[in-house]
Amino acid sequence: MKNEIGLKIRGIYATALTRFFVSHNLAIVLPSKQIKERFRNYEKIDSPEPIGVEIQDVEDKQGILLKGEPNQLNFVVDLIRQNFFDVICRERRYGGFEFVEIEFPYLAKSKLDDLRNKVIPTVPNHHRLRIIAPEYVDLMEKRQLTNHPEKREEVGKALKKRLIWDRFEKGKEIAIEHAKLDGRVISLSEGEIIEFKPEGEKLSLQRTRYKGRNKYDGLNLPKEAGDYAMTEVKDGDWLCKHTYYHRDGEVVGEYYNISTPVELYPDKIRYVDLEIDVVRWPDGRTEIIEEELLDQKLKLGYVSEELTEKAKELARELKAELGG
Repeated sequence: MKNEIGLKIRGIYATALTRFFVSHNLAIVLPSKQIKERFRNYEKIDSPEPIGVEIQDVEDKQGILLKGEPNQLNFVVDLIRQNFFDVICRERRYGGFEFVEIEFPYLAKSKLDDLRNKVIPTVPNHHRLRIIAPEYVDLMEKRQLTNHPEKREEVGKALKKRLIWDRFEKGKEIAIEHAKLDGRVISLSEGEIIEFKPEGEKLSLQRTRYKGRNKYDGLNLPKEAGDYAMTEVKDGDWLCKHTYYHRDGEVVGEYYNISTPVELYPDKIRYVDLEIDVVRWPDGRTEIIEEELLDQKLKLGYVSEELTEKAKELARELKAELGG
């Protein structure tokens, strides 16, 4: 089967994905001039095979959209899922055509960074940084890494500082993109930066303009006028901590959202919610909630068994750590 599949790949992940697929003996059809040059020593580049699967970026660049002949499409999707345990897979239908959308969270992007680095010098966080400033990232990598590939970590840190951390300041409002496993993106109430620590890659936000329900999820306690939340995140961490307060400073409770590792951008936080969460009341009681929702998403094929078990393990460890 795999020797008969021809892949046409476009977008910011093209180099990394081409490297991935040629290592699995799949043919690349109609490559761009750049890809053709970068892979000139590889077999099966610019193959005469018919196009079996087409791959392109999704609109927000957080992943890819695949379409093609069903058997070949399923083979390619399964290959990705087997090698990137944290990807999120969603079946889509647009204009009568069936597609598969694959989101690349933090760890998948990191693995794609490493794959691209096997072809051309590439900084850590390359694909995330390219979502922010594609031309600038490409220019800096070309200028600083072409003759000094050993500097990739150093250059990567400098780029991350310039494109993300240097654009934070106290009082700035940051959006929170709470992506769901089914593809919906819920915009939580914005947060005002209270503190940020580039050395620890931590960010603390105060949120006062709640959206949605009149009760706190999980805690089952009412929201009152003047309530606010403190949200703490760390780049690459598997959770967001939300501590809720009444206007007088009394703690309402804590909500720990288990998610794919947090990705910080200059104007937002993004992660994919893994459904399962941990809550703690002021009296110290803790509870793991919504585990059954994660199990449902596993059955529907959105997440892998490995990612599901990782989320459950994190929830159990956190509950024990909190004393529950």
